[in-house]
Amino acid sequence: MSEKMLPLDDFLQLSTDEQVEKLKRWKMDYTLKDIREAWNFKHSAQYYMLLKKLRIYERVVNKSDKFYPVQEQLLARANAGGDRAWGGQNAYSERRLTDSFDYHLNTTLSGPELADKLERIAHFLKGEHKDVTIKLSIEAAEAEAEEQE
Repeated sequence: MSEKMLPLDDFLQLSTDEQVEKLKRWKMDYTLKDIREAWNFKHSAQYYMLLKKLRIYERVVNKSDKFYPVQEQLLARANAGGDRAWGGQNAYSERRLTDSFDYHLNTTLSGPELADKLERIAHFLKGEHKDVTIKLSIEAAEAEAEEQE
C-alpha cells in the first residue's frame, strides 16, 4: 500500500533524515509529476531546487535521474550556438560552499520562449528570502529581412 504524501508545509517540518526517507519511499509509488502536483509546483525545477536548498539532493536523486537546471540546459544550448547563457557555479562543480546563484541570459528568443524562461526564474525566486540584484534589458530583435537589406 502506498504511503500518503504529506503536504509541503508538513514535509518541511520533518528532520533531514525523515525527509530523505519519505522521498525515497514516495519515489517508489509516485511519479515526479504526482509529487509536483501535491506540492503545487508548476515545474520540476522547483522540486529539484527545493532538494538542493534542503541539502538532500544528492541523497534523494539517483545518478541516472540527475536533473540539470534550466541554467545548465541553456549553457549547453548556448555553447552550441556561441551565446553566453550561464555564469557562476554549475552542478558539476564540487564548490557548493554557499547558497548562491548567478544567472545570465544573453540570447535572442521568441516572446513565448522568453516568457517561459522568466516564469521559471520567477518561480525560483519566490523561494528566495534574500535581496537579489538584477540588470534587465529587453529589446525587440531586428527582423531577418531588415538585416539582409
